Amino acid sequence: MTALTSLLDGFQQILTLEAMFYLLAGVFIGNVAGLLPGLGATSGTAILLPLTFGMDAVNSLVMLAGIYYGTMYGGTISAMLINVPGTTAAAMSALDGYPLTKRGQGGKALCVATFSCFVGGLIGTLGLTFGGATLAQAALKFGAPEMFALTLMGLCLVTGITGDYPLKGYLMLIFGLLLGTIGIDTITGQQRFAFNFIYLLDGLNTIPVLVGLFGFSEVFVQLEKRSKWDKKGGSGKLSIRDSLLTRKEWKSIGLPTLRGTLIGFFVGALPGAGATIASVITYGSEKKLSKHPEKFGDGAIEGIAAATAATNASTGGAMMPMLTLGIPGSAATAVLLTAMTMYGVQPGPRLFATGGSLAWVVIASMFVGNILLMVMNMLGIPLFTKILNASADFLMPVVGVLCFIGAYSLNNSVFEVGVMAVFGVLGYILKKLDFPGLPMILGLILGSSAETSLRQGLIMSDNDWSIYFTRPLSLVFMLITFAMLFLPLFRALRSRRKANQLKEAK
Repeated sequence: MTALTSLLDGFQQILTLEAMFYLLAGVFIGNVAGLLPGLGATSGTAILLPLTFGMDAVNSLVMLAGIYYGTMYGGTISAMLINVPGTTAAAMSALDGYPLTKRGQGGKALCVATFSCFVGGLIGTLGLTFGGATLAQAALKFGAPEMFALTLMGLCLVTGITGDYPLKGYLMLIFGLLLGTIGIDTITGQQRFAFNFIYLLDGLNTIPVLVGLFGFSEVFVQLEKRSKWDKKGGSGKLSIRDSLLTRKEWKSIGLPTLRGTLIGFFVGALPGAGATIASVITYGSEKKLSKHPEKFGDGAIEGIAAATAATNASTGGAMMPMLTLGIPGSAATAVLLTAMTMYGVQPGPRLFATGGSLAWVVIASMFVGNILLMVMNMLGIPLFTKILNASADFLMPVVGVLCFIGAYSLNNSVFEVGVMAVFGVLGYILKKLDFPGLPMILGLILGSSAETSLRQGLIMSDNDWSIYFTRPLSLVFMLITFAMLFLPLFRALRSRRKANQLKEAK
């Protein structure tokens, strides 16, 4: 049975009134879960998994899958409108989306994100359909050295998102890496900087830090300003037409969307990589390729397009190792793997060879679900942008409440609320001192996986560091990393030399 025939059979099973109802419910719940900090794809699917017991297998799987990729859409909405990323991957879309919102162009930012999410999700699902088994086998060649080199490359892309202050960016990156060492050592099992405090044994949770640093700190900034938001583009009569892009803007986001889709798809296929690494690498690469890198971080729609496309394309990539190898590509796909085995489907190399009809049901639902999400979010743009009519005096308390709810709902812990508040104050201080907060978040998120991969590679090579330069894929990533580190320095030295020559000529 060919892939196309199997896919058509999957469409036949989901294009029923009952299955479509559960699919619509799944993508809607996923959208809402992405909006709320602390939920996300993993929590949303895990919470609803017990509720699907006793349901028809098709209805259960399409609903859970809808929640998974629905969160990728929803996470960008709160990130761009109120600077509170619903998921860690959505933090990159806030860099340019929130500045646009503050200028009264939140509808346009949402339009770009919705379009890029749809394209990324659609192409990612096509890649899963026709190239899943091949790419998943190739992903197995990524061992610890390759994962370390790839993660290091993502961390070094901090030079592309810190604007005119690369030194401050690296200082914040190092601070984030240090924060990532708190907790139990994954190799030796020993405590590190936990001080026998039970809440620190698992390390600092990313979500409260993220919400505090970006969202809660903005409350303090607005309280200090005591000003109202620009209402341009935030009228209650705002229509979809007001949020559409010009022909020039559509043209400008074409290539960034395509590049983000390809990077997100391939990075998402790597077990353990995920949407966050995909969005970081894509955003940094896009800024370096741009003819106007100075616009990034200040409302560049190319940055939104690339990051959101990568985030959604990574969902199709993450499904590949789960379906074809039985290896979850992310925490959310691990929950989906549990659901599939619960209904007698055993993902692995023989899944597609022996039919795997329920697997094709999930893939078909991703095509239909992406269309539903695009329509849902495009129609919801006027509703979302109505918040721009509110003054900061009204909106910021709402943002503060959402921050507290998001931090608490993560583990029902007051400690997480305290972490969020502390990093909210820290974020406010960093903004006053003009220090970028995102490098710290990247260090916290990626530092743990980088350290684990580094030490696993050294164990494999008996502490021989050459392993990172003798394996082809690892060597390529290392060379790219060194180029990103030293090329800006060479450019600065060359510019200074030219300036000195001009002075001497005068």
